[in-house]
Amino acid sequence: YELVDFGPRTFELEGRVYTRVDFKLTNDRGQLLECSHFLPKAENGELLSSPPCVVYLHGNSSSRIEAYDVLAWLLPRDMSVFAFDFTGSGHSGGDYVSLGHYEQQDLRTVIEYLRENSAASAIGLWGRSMGASTACMYAAGDAGLAACVMD
Repeated sequence: YELVDFGPRTFELEGRVYTRVDFKLTNDRGQLLECSHFLPKAENGELLSSPPCVVYLHGNSSSRIEAYDVLAWLLPRDMSVFAFDFTGSGHSGGDYVSLGHYEQQDLRTVIEYLRENSAASAIGLWGRSMGASTACMYAAGDAGLAACVMD
């Protein structure tokens, strides 16, 4: 995929305005994670302050663009959606996937970012396929998660 496949950074859904913020994080192994955070805007045009966040975890042989499947369901509920390419996937660093083992370390990097930056009042996970196995492994050690969907 190319970043233009994501469409405009600011977009409207069900009469409400949202914005997508793209950036990179670095995991514990020094590899870059390509990230997109989809955020709802308040009626005054400002970003909502620390809405609940669902971290979408893509499947094997996929990428963060898969998160578009859930945006229309989650964003209108005043949640943000955080999507990223696991290492070895999409545009992130790394040459291979481990089907959950190293991916849970990537997820830890994302969760730490959200918590350290007060970017979410609560954090849930939505994992599909390899993302579901990653969510399961990670969630076993993090009692602070609000919810997990393993698809």
